[in-house]
Amino acid sequence: MRKLPILKSLHLFETVSEFPSFSRAAERLNMTTGAVSYQMRLLEDWFGRRLFVRHSSGVRLTSDGQQLKRSCASAFTMLEKGCYELRRSGGGRSVVVGCSTTFLSHGLLPRIGRFRQLYQDIDFAFETDADLDALAVGALDVLFVSGLLKRPLPVREVHVSNEMIGPVCAPATLETIKSPVDVLAIPLLHEAARLDGWSEWANAAAICLQGSRHVVFDTFSLAVEAAKSGLGAAISSQILVRSNLEKGELVAPFGFVPINRSIYMFVSGHARNMAAVKEFERWVLSEILSQDPLPSLQVATREIERAALN
Repeated sequence: MRKLPILKSLHLFETVSEFPSFSRAAERLNMTTGAVSYQMRLLEDWFGRRLFVRHSSGVRLTSDGQQLKRSCASAFTMLEKGCYELRRSGGGRSVVVGCSTTFLSHGLLPRIGRFRQLYQDIDFAFETDADLDALAVGALDVLFVSGLLKRPLPVREVHVSNEMIGPVCAPATLETIKSPVDVLAIPLLHEAARLDGWSEWANAAAICLQGSRHVVFDTFSLAVEAAKSGLGAAISSQILVRSNLEKGELVAPFGFVPINRSIYMFVSGHARNMAAVKEFERWVLSEILSQDPLPSLQVATREIERAALN
């Protein structure tokens, strides 16, 4: 029988070691500070040495603590990978997809029915709280990430699509928007997590937004619903509103312009040769990450200049 500390204590230690204080760790773990401190003291008693240095502003790992942290990371990664490989072995045709809630709600789910019509035997599981580490250990088959990623990346990106953004509004709102500068006359709708969205578009289209009215919503979904209701214009990635545009619920009066962000699709190494994942990957490249030939930055800029002359 192996003589080890309680596995739960080691798992807790690995999490606590990421925080500068027991109180911060306790808040994240939904535990009391006293409970976290007690568990770490029991672990130190088992090893017979200090794992943390306590000081007035928090804690830091000792050299022994650093060594244990590396051992835990290596062991748990190997264990996690083995568990996921075992769970997936002998399974049916399924794909585990990781992405943000917004990307899932507005980018994938409105169009996933088309894929299911083609491949009715493929099932999906979606994870909205996943990252590259989860992909690396096999918890995911496919992961979508939007933004700027630090390199080198732990896994090879399969595809990178330049993100395109632009204003979208209800068809009735077009009566008040004849040129890009007309957006200054209506409320500009934001989601709280992307307060710089309108500024990114304005910089690309050379428009000054000073003096415009801004309305902020907690989520992208609420901002889109407000735009569909005629309450103003929302700024959106082309991918997220493509389904709304096809249905005629929204219009993009000036098309979409490229910005300095990308949408990455990663495929786990263990899943890259799975038939279901290959089929999903091909479909995503043609249906989700492809960019329609909508008006470009140059078109929008010419419209701005023409409006200024008039």
